Amino acid sequence: MIMLTETFLNTDKIMKKSIILTAVLACSLTVSCDMIDGTGVENPNLTLDGSLELPNPATAWVNGLEEQIATVANSCVTTQELATDNYENVQTFFNQNVDAGPYRDIDTSFRGCQFAIAALREQAEYSINTVLPVDEAAAGTSLEAEMHFYKGVANLYAGEIFTALPNDAEAPAVGPDTHFATAVSDFTNALNIDNSSETAISYYIMRARAHYALGNQTEAVADANSAITLDGDDDYVRFVRFDAVNGPAHTLQDAVHDRGNFDDLQPLPRLDFLDPKYFDIDGSTDSNMPMAKIEEAYLIIAESELADSDLPGAIGAMNSVVNIANARGTETVDDSNEGREDPRSGTAVPQRPNNSGFTVRASSSDPYRANLVLDRTAALETPSISGTSLSNADINTLVLADALETLYLLRQEIFFGEGRRMFDMGIRWPVAEREALINPNITDADRQATIPSYLPTLGEIDDFTIDSPTEVTIMHNINRLIADNRGNRFN
Repeated sequence: MIMLTETFLNTDKIMKKSIILTAVLACSLTVSCDMIDGTGVENPNLTLDGSLELPNPATAWVNGLEEQIATVANSCVTTQELATDNYENVQTFFNQNVDAGPYRDIDTSFRGCQFAIAALREQAEYSINTVLPVDEAAAGTSLEAEMHFYKGVANLYAGEIFTALPNDAEAPAVGPDTHFATAVSDFTNALNIDNSSETAISYYIMRARAHYALGNQTEAVADANSAITLDGDDDYVRFVRFDAVNGPAHTLQDAVHDRGNFDDLQPLPRLDFLDPKYFDIDGSTDSNMPMAKIEEAYLIIAESELADSDLPGAIGAMNSVVNIANARGTETVDDSNEGREDPRSGTAVPQRPNNSGFTVRASSSDPYRANLVLDRTAALETPSISGTSLSNADINTLVLADALETLYLLRQEIFFGEGRRMFDMGIRWPVAEREALINPNITDADRQATIPSYLPTLGEIDDFTIDSPTEVTIMHNINRLIADNRGNRFN
């Protein structure tokens, strides 16, 4: 963690340290290294200056950015999911605090996420400002576009996840809107280089997402429509990719599936049919995580239509999302080792619904629904990209008063396991204490979490009761609370 902290202080210094330390750690795992005394020896290929002398350094740096985004996902998404009603940490070594709060600036998960985002931003900036002038052939190509894209992703995540963050070394922390505006500029730079390839679809989607966060309705819808037009087939998805053999392996996959009968992260019962989204594919291949997918474009358009009280238009866009999710299909997963028991109960009785006989309602004032819980006794089918419990019939019968709540449910299901729910709930984490200790510009306000007053006590966000042998009631309908209190992003 010390090295990542120093990212804010001296980019060149920290990158040299990181590269050299990685080599030392790798060496320590091999017998042959016992014969080597490396004292006073510096490999020029393992320093920043040495890397710039390698053939095609821009390619290597973009590959490094792709690896760093996997590190960001590992550092942020599991804890983001736990901070919401998506998952509860029943008994694991993952973050034990965010289910119930309080959110404190000493939480190492928050710190790890913050510094991983900062490292991604610094690496992207170094690529643009230092690598490109050396590798002149990469300028104006897809490699440069990707550098701007990843810088935009870092700024977008900074705004979505934290109350405030510095946007440069030892700089004052700035609020989410500043990060979102910078992200818009970054994605625009990427699109100025490449606005017609398949990869450019992700640039449009992510810029639409940044505009959505800012409440820029016209711009968000324009980018959403550009992504849809460029895609053409309504099936685009860009992944964060993991490497089970060489790393980074997939942390959330480990949390929700790989650990088997060790009772790990448990989904909200109404989302049970989506879990596990990530699983061990063949022993040496991890599932990848969606980062940008075409469903988001239609969700943005649907919310824009609702902002204009155009229910038919919103219904059309939401039906498109349902159709795309259904076309994504499912994957066969062996989840038979996970019995959904709560080891704290001291009994063998399942404390969570674990078979398809259960019905679930979103609150005591909502109706029970079937087909939300899966049988956990054999192989089952779960979505690996997108899934939803909503049907076209559900969408077509919506009335305007209920449409925004349904849209937030659709967003919750489509983005399940992708770290997106926390933003919709309005929760943001504080700047890390360690940052405050080394950066005199950090204020007390920066070190406070943002938790909307309309949310219930954090410990109740994912609570439920089993009312009968097969009936489950969620304590709070969070989507209704979001719709009634946070409202439409474009209003």
